[in-house]
Amino acid sequence: MSVAVVYNPVSGAGRAAAMAGELERGLRARGRAVVLTATRREPAESWLGPALADAECVVVAGGDGAVRLVATFASDLGVPLWHAPCDTENLFARAFGMRADADGLHAALSERRTRSIDLGDAGSEPFAIMAGIGFDAEVVHALAARRTGGISHLSYAAPIAACLRRWRPPGVAWTIDGEREELGRGMLVVGNLPNYGGKLNPAAAAVPDDGLLDAVFLPADSAWSLSGWVPLLWTGLHRSHPSLRERRGRKIRIELSEPALVQVDGDPAGYPATREIVIGLRARPLHVLEPVVG
Repeated sequence: MSVAVVYNPVSGAGRAAAMAGELERGLRARGRAVVLTATRREPAESWLGPALADAECVVVAGGDGAVRLVATFASDLGVPLWHAPCDTENLFARAFGMRADADGLHAALSERRTRSIDLGDAGSEPFAIMAGIGFDAEVVHALAARRTGGISHLSYAAPIAACLRRWRPPGVAWTIDGEREELGRGMLVVGNLPNYGGKLNPAAAAVPDDGLLDAVFLPADSAWSLSGWVPLLWTGLHRSHPSLRERRGRKIRIELSEPALVQVDGDPAGYPATREIVIGLRARPLHVLEPVVG
């Protein structure tokens, strides 16, 4: 069996491709067979499935979007996943303490300790980390519309400024495991992992292997009032705020007063603005290759 190394050729302004080559050489020097595959624009079924067909593990060199792309196939095939971080946030790698070095990866492959985690589904769009409806989704879609290559934290500045001027929070109601609640206007995050961009972490209590998703609603009547949550999110004090709503469940139906965009793991969902969406768990878990500690 081989180690499949999948890399995004534009991630990290080309650093992911260089990193994938270094990992390939390092693993081969340690006696491991490696199959190197670049992500493509074609449907993933045509190239990713064959790349994982005989793999003992898949290594994703890139960002969280590349992890999301690979995760569903790895889950369906029962192939453990390792994230070699090379992008702006790298939330998945951060959550599990994964690094982009051949020594650590070889040690983990030799120990072969894995952890099974949940995978989410937001209107047929898979996610490993979180789904967002509101300001963050507007920014992600705006960035994707103007993106021509790799991105950095600075790439978000113009989309954030534009969305601060135009975004209006929709009215939100959720039904979680059969119990409906009207929430008012604001932003919603559904977390599978506790991590979030900028270390804001609205779903800070999320546990990836508990069979539940953490739904967090931040009330706000404008983009500027939403910005008042930022210091609370940075410090973790948001969870004690009396206006915050936080629930756990397996199936979350969301109704919106106006059509709103959705983001998944920092990528735009592949469907237009919607007034209703169901967020739940996929049937198969994702197996994560755990780093060796010490």
